[in-house]
Amino acid sequence: MLIDELTTEQQAILLASILADGEITKCYPGSRRKNNSYREHFGENQRFYREWKQQALPELLYIRTKNLVSKSLPLFTELFPHYYPLDKKTIPFDLLTRCTHPLFLLVLYLDDGSLMISKRLNQKNQLYVTPSIALYLQSFPKDVLVTFSEWLNETFDVKFRLSGIPSGHGHFLKTTKVEDTLSFLKKMKCYIAELPDFAYKLDWETRLEAIQSDFPHSTLITSLPARPYTEQECNFLTRLKQQGLTDQEIATTLGRSYWSVVYKLRQLKKAMDRSP
Repeated sequence: MLIDELTTEQQAILLASILADGEITKCYPGSRRKNNSYREHFGENQRFYREWKQQALPELLYIRTKNLVSKSLPLFTELFPHYYPLDKKTIPFDLLTRCTHPLFLLVLYLDDGSLMISKRLNQKNQLYVTPSIALYLQSFPKDVLVTFSEWLNETFDVKFRLSGIPSGHGHFLKTTKVEDTLSFLKKMKCYIAELPDFAYKLDWETRLEAIQSDFPHSTLITSLPARPYTEQECNFLTRLKQQGLTDQEIATTLGRSYWSVVYKLRQLKKAMDRSP
């Protein structure tokens, strides 16, 4: 197939893009075009992302005003029946063996996904935040999504489940445990350097900082089962703080998250203030 002339990374980006925000244009009877082409519309605030795609596929794609497009090419004529067997987009399961690079998951997420945050503020002014990853693929039937989620979970070691939504065919894919969400973000974090404007979507610490700025007087708590601090860790943490290390440096030293260290230091300080 012509798609095999691309690198593994290019295949992942292109095949995910067609599945998500992009489309292969149809050749209508009587058209002078001999081949299909690619088209992906975008808003100005995401031009940087489409420029990243174009730079990854410079021989195929170019930007025209607010569209990422291609010329009419045999490649897209070859791919069209895989994505549109009945003139309606579906998931091309026969092409998924070419979609095992993490870039496929990244593009699918950045195109059609979001980092969802549920918030609950209690009377102690503690803000509990629960993150989840959503892939808005409700345009595909339930049975197709079931098969696709099984493939995603096995291929990328992620844990998506079907969840209901009042649009499309009624279901989308979602992580339902905080551990699964953070594990997913950890896999994607390596791409922040290439796409820094998507840090709010790829980096949990960046997102937490944004939430904290919206709730400056609240204590943020991620709804994640905590790994208790031992007495030895608490003593070591206190010594490191007294030595002038930053909270991030302490977190790195202890193998803890930044916010875990922040919360523990607050608890220790309160305990010291209450002691006689």
